[in-house]
Amino acid sequence: MESSPQVPTSHPKPEKVHVVVNPAPSRKIPLLAILNQEFRDAGIHWDISPTHGDGDGGVLARKAIDEGATVVAAYGGDGTVMEVAAALVGTDIPLLILPGGTGNLVAAELRIPDKLEKACDLVCKHDEFKTRLIDVGMINGKPFLLRVGCGFETDVVQDATRDLKDQFGKWAYVFAGIKALQDAEETRYEIKMDDREKITERGVALAVANAGAVGLGRVTLSPEVDVDDGLLDVFLLKKANLEGMIQLARQMMGLEPNPLSEVLPFLDASELVNHWTATDIQVASDPPREIQVDGDLVDITPAQISVEPSALRVVVAG
Repeated sequence: MESSPQVPTSHPKPEKVHVVVNPAPSRKIPLLAILNQEFRDAGIHWDISPTHGDGDGGVLARKAIDEGATVVAAYGGDGTVMEVAAALVGTDIPLLILPGGTGNLVAAELRIPDKLEKACDLVCKHDEFKTRLIDVGMINGKPFLLRVGCGFETDVVQDATRDLKDQFGKWAYVFAGIKALQDAEETRYEIKMDDREKITERGVALAVANAGAVGLGRVTLSPEVDVDDGLLDVFLLKKANLEGMIQLARQMMGLEPNPLSEVLPFLDASELVNHWTATDIQVASDPPREIQVDGDLVDITPAQISVEPSALRVVVAG
């Protein structure tokens, strides 16, 4: 059942903030100096732990909770944010997102400032700070915040290497996307959603989204995707051609079915992108496909996907 949008909650300024830091992103800023200045001036006790490999974010976040942190912050990209968030699900300990990666899609979804000082100000600047409860997706028992995807999206994840991201930033995903679309292959998907009949469709990409941000300004998968509506949004792109891309762009920008109708009246892409909503989804494919989860290749079809409404408390702008 769809839930009502969450109203931000006010909290007194935190006494103790623990920052989990991924040192891999190549942002050339005096990180420690900025954090020390911000938290010290606000009278907040703070500590820091660097990650050294996959999974460290969750381990360090749980340790911070055990040691009495009243807010746990994550500095890094979406992978770091997801690891820390997974440890906080169900605890009511707020997550403070300090964007430090390439895409920073979770931060974009929640309108978290991109500048580190401004993000710190969310808990430092005033006597109170605001939080919001958001949904968490689950795939085969593991949490995700953004989306999971099969098809050419997994090729984008593989091709957007750390070196490419360090050199070109967000453009790395654009370059990888162009290459992936050229090589996209159709897959036969079987999709079972809630108590509806199973759907069998062929397509080049399947995405199940908890949040809509795609990392290009405020463009989203669809204006209807909401991170606290208690639903997951399922998108199937049937063909990687001009019509399919236009229809996907239309979905993302909330335009009428044919935004180019005056100049290309023959173009009808309304059947090339399907969009459904559900709370429980089973996905199988022929052949089996790798699945990207919030930017990492960590699974393979078949998959069981569901939503945990209002499962994570996140610091947001007032």
